[in-house]
Amino acid sequence: MKTPIAQGRRIGFDYGEKRIGVATSDSESILVSPHATINNDADLSLKIGEILNDVQPIYIVIGNPKHLSGADSSKSDEAASFAALVRSLYEGPIYLVDERLSTQVSYAQMREAGKSARDSKSVIDQIAAVNILETALLNEKSNTSIGTRF
Repeated sequence: MKTPIAQGRRIGFDYGEKRIGVATSDSESILVSPHATINNDADLSLKIGEILNDVQPIYIVIGNPKHLSGADSSKSDEAASFAALVRSLYEGPIYLVDERLSTQVSYAQMREAGKSARDSKSVIDQIAAVNILETALLNEKSNTSIGTRF
């Protein structure tokens, strides 16, 4: 028997060296929507804090870019550093979610929609964040691990 999932909004982040895609769920976890793309710059902590204050999530997921073999990549270390920053701003649960190929899937989704990925880099980051959060919600709804607890 499935356990009902907790009510409350969730946030997904797709970390990148230049930009970070942000997605949020509704409080019933039915819809996941693009929320923002934020620049990875000196104001990052402030921007993340504003989003957390606005959304009030019950948990956060951050994409963990692993190798196809499943091993952590050098980008995994960067995602973990970003997770540490988020941890300094948020006391609730944070999960690292396998995001292998999420950006490539996002580019394919843009092409299928007839959009130019080159002209929509900030949208790509948001779509990748949506895919990461949707993966976490599917895991949660099927009573499997949301991701690796950070």
